[in-house]
Amino acid sequence: MRKKIFFVFHIFSSAPYFFSFIFCLLILLLSIFYLLAPNSAFALTLTSTENVTISANVEGTAANPSGGGGVNIPKTSVRFSGEAYPDATVNVLKNGENTATVKADAGGLFSATLLEEYDSTILYSLFARDPAGNRSILINYPIAVHVGYLTHLSGIRFPPTIASDKVEIREGDYLTLAGYALPEKELLATVEDKNKKSVVFSLISNNSGRYKIILPLMGFPKGEYSAHLKYADDNRKSILLNFIIGETNISSLDTSLNIPGDCNADNFINLVDFSILAFWYKKANPPSCVDTNKDKTVDLTDFSILAFYWTG
Repeated sequence: MRKKIFFVFHIFSSAPYFFSFIFCLLILLLSIFYLLAPNSAFALTLTSTENVTISANVEGTAANPSGGGGVNIPKTSVRFSGEAYPDATVNVLKNGENTATVKADAGGLFSATLLEEYDSTILYSLFARDPAGNRSILINYPIAVHVGYLTHLSGIRFPPTIASDKVEIREGDYLTLAGYALPEKELLATVEDKNKKSVVFSLISNNSGRYKIILPLMGFPKGEYSAHLKYADDNRKSILLNFIIGETNISSLDTSLNIPGDCNADNFINLVDFSILAFWYKKANPPSCVDTNKDKTVDLTDFSILAFYWTG
């Protein structure tokens, strides 16, 4: 039975002070409720380009490693679940370092659970690799882990992977895009010039998640372009592919540029890489991908190198 708290007070001042007191009292009561409410009762839904839900529930217990009976220690863990691609491999990074790898099922569903200790500043990052070896974008989730609870991020959905057959297309020729998505989903392929003028093509992935589209580029003038894929019902885009419409056809080269600071190896330096670098600023033992000058510390020099290779 809840205890009731009665506040007795006398009003010795004018009405404005009385209402100020009431306001402060309400703030105090709300603070007490927040502090005393059980953690298992809260859930937070992130609204962005996907409906990711973060929830915390009391987890099972593990035996005391010291032996001899005693009190069981509650498990502390983080779980990630959602949709990638059929038979994709999903990697979970903790503060920039690979921590877990799981396989998605035939429908593209995946789930990964990590045992953890309390740490209020854990940056988790996830990326998926499709059956053809193409990588998705890197998705970041900074999470505060609560001791004795399972923190579950559900509803994660990776955008489609994308690869092209050419890096330069002869004017008036075709560009082929291919990759993986969830099975039988409507997709939108967008070609955009450097002035942000775009043309959108629609397509549907097959029952294994595979898609392929040949884009006719007749009428597109010479210049620099980019292409990306996304689900018709989602705003999150795939990796951006840059290409040129010019004098001849040049096939895509399956090589890694090994750019300093490119932690997710997508051959782009952007805010994803910056956020990982910022997390490790002045911290001990940074992963090699953020230590761009290999001096075992992340400082302003590393930010300068990242800025030099910046692609956006």
